[in-house]
Amino acid sequence: METGILIILIVLILGILSHNNSLSYSAAIVLILRILNLKNLLDLMDKNAIKWGIIVLTVGVLTPFVTGKVGFREIKDVSKSPTAIIAVLAGLLTAIIAGRGLNLIAGEPSIVIGIVIGSVIGVAFFNGVAIGPMTAAGLLAVILGIIKR
Repeated sequence: METGILIILIVLILGILSHNNSLSYSAAIVLILRILNLKNLLDLMDKNAIKWGIIVLTVGVLTPFVTGKVGFREIKDVSKSPTAIIAVLAGLLTAIIAGRGLNLIAGEPSIVIGIVIGSVIGVAFFNGVAIGPMTAAGLLAVILGIIKR
């Protein structure tokens, strides 16, 4: 059995055992694509899937603005709530850190392996989610936990 297939099988099993659907589905998708020998699609995903994921995630974040769930009143209310102000700062800090992370990865691509391993461990064993804005929310939770002590 090829090493890559074995690794993805292990990730799939970890996803199933940890009841993490996003990890299980993702591993199953790439495993099926590999078994079906859809190399062109795998290459396309390898080059673009993270960008596509960021776009889809950003669409999800922006949708409340066009559906009317968030308007100028809610934006104005951000300045009135300490939690909301900290949320803005957490989002800002996360965006800055993520930008620096992208620069680091561009300069040292081998770091991606560590990021992938850490993400899989975090998702499989610590109920984590491999998504940037969730990190911002986690950072907010940490900051709020410190403030409320």
